[in-house]
Amino acid sequence: MKRYLFLILLLATFFSCTKTLDFDEGNNETQLVLNSIIWPDSAFSASITKSTSILKGHQISQATDGSLDLYEDGALLTHITSPTGQFYAPGIKPKAGKNYRIVVSSNGEQVEAETTIPNQAEVISIDTSSVKDEYGNRRLNYKVRIKDPAGDDYYRIVVLREYLNASLYQNSIWKYYLTKQMEYITTTDPVFNSLYNNIGSDAIDVGPNNEYSIFPDDYFEGKDYTVQFQPASWDSYYQGYGFKYIYDHTTIHVQRLSKDLYNYLKYLKLHNHYRDNPFSEPVPVYSNVKNGTGIFAGFNDNAGSHFEKVYVPFSMDTIKIEEQYGGYSYGGGY
Repeated sequence: MKRYLFLILLLATFFSCTKTLDFDEGNNETQLVLNSIIWPDSAFSASITKSTSILKGHQISQATDGSLDLYEDGALLTHITSPTGQFYAPGIKPKAGKNYRIVVSSNGEQVEAETTIPNQAEVISIDTSSVKDEYGNRRLNYKVRIKDPAGDDYYRIVVLREYLNASLYQNSIWKYYLTKQMEYITTTDPVFNSLYNNIGSDAIDVGPNNEYSIFPDDYFEGKDYTVQFQPASWDSYYQGYGFKYIYDHTTIHVQRLSKDLYNYLKYLKLHNHYRDNPFSEPVPVYSNVKNGTGIFAGFNDNAGSHFEKVYVPFSMDTIKIEEQYGGYSYGGGY
């Protein structure tokens, strides 16, 4: 009897916990959304769209026309108009240490944002060792030593992997397949794992994983520090009849992020992690856009190739790629 009484009280409590919220659909539907992530190795680009109501499901934005002014350290660099809201300046590449501001006008509305491109991360060394994980799979352990300058700095590790394999078909014809992918990394390094420690508790919620592999220099400000991590995939080497690996190549990118980009990635992950949890408060995505929403941020990249295996001697002049899987036209991992 007590058990049934408890269930009745629990159900009554559950159904009584309702709250009516005022929702201004009009203002949210017409909000301008500005997005642009810039870095020194790529020409400037940006987009402006108009948000739609959340009641319209997966249609989250729509194209809009407009004009854009781009400033560098206060001086106007270019003025661009676009009927689709996509802005490009092929001749302009952002520079380290420079401040950039964009002002976009569309349908009588105006939004603006600014960011600064950080200097390149100073990588002292990258060392590798082969280790076995708890499942017996062999992985590479990377040790990346960074020289951190004075002041607040923000970093991201991006690991890009490319490998070529071949399969034997009829008439003894070898066909070649190229795979390009961004590697998810695993780590016990405290600079990665401290990012979301203040969210939730072990008993209720351990918080999200550091999927974007970002970290501040709080643990080592102004000092040298060795970051350690392992790509989640294991050594895929396999040779058998009708199949062979040609090469496996990995590039490590150590990025310095603007504070805006660091905050955007940090809270984007929190937002995605908690948005479908009915027991958690919603987490808004960080934005530095005035009078609208979106992100305008920058980073600088220090890339180095520090692991390559060639299993079979080859020349790309004699190899025809039949198909490519995955793939990236490197945009910094964004």
